[in-house]
Amino acid sequence: MYKLVASDMDETFLAHDHSIPQANIDAIRRMCELGVLFVPASGRSYSSVLESFSSAPADLLDGTYVISYNGGTINRAGDPHPLQSRSLPFETIRGLFERGKAFDVGVHIYQSDGVVWAANLPEDDKRYLDGHMAYREFDGASIDFLRGVSLAKILFVRHDLAFLHRMAEQIGAVPGTAFTFSSGRYLEYIPEGVDKGHGLRALAGILGVGMAETIAVGDSLNDLPMIEAAGLGVAVSNATDGIDGLADYAAHSSCDDGILAEVVEKFIEPQAC
Repeated sequence: MYKLVASDMDETFLAHDHSIPQANIDAIRRMCELGVLFVPASGRSYSSVLESFSSAPADLLDGTYVISYNGGTINRAGDPHPLQSRSLPFETIRGLFERGKAFDVGVHIYQSDGVVWAANLPEDDKRYLDGHMAYREFDGASIDFLRGVSLAKILFVRHDLAFLHRMAEQIGAVPGTAFTFSSGRYLEYIPEGVDKGHGLRALAGILGVGMAETIAVGDSLNDLPMIEAAGLGVAVSNATDGIDGLADYAAHSSCDDGILAEVVEKFIEPQAC
């Protein structure tokens, strides 16, 4: 019996225009009635995830949790103080930042408190972020101004995944880190051992929920560890990088349709009978 549904945010729970389809709101209401917990799971920060719900009913996230920073941080919804949080040393972030300069890519650097610094962003990324995620621009010369600040991750931007894969190969292994790809445009470096599967397992342990009782929904490579860890892994129809072939269930619904409605109809409602 499923007790928890974790969903990626961008291009999964959110439509391509960053709005929440009404079908997803209705599905969360139905899950609540049936005693199934909905949990947002994002590579973005906790505060950025909450901002995505700013136009939704105020009580939609009551009593739930948020997995953010690709599983590195877990919060109770409404409480900015994390239950668990992982970060990367400044010198590790600085080393990756300096290596990234050789590839002429955009960069995002995420503080643990949710502040995002960005430099050299291509116009398509600025358009993608517009009205979706707040960030502060800096000149891209140095990140020494962040010394002493807790940092969650760094990512590089190029709307060319093949290029980003080559970039990761050339950078090679960086002690204490892992990397993943997301949204068809990002190469992300996060703490070693952290991924959305780690976050889902950690939250399930906190709640006393068995992994067989969880469903995970996603669209991109950074969602794959969560899809594989869950009792049931679901890929939206707009999934990339072959995720649909690796999930237990390839959905007919896209992010624009409201994927949770299909999950509720096919997997949650039958268990209520």
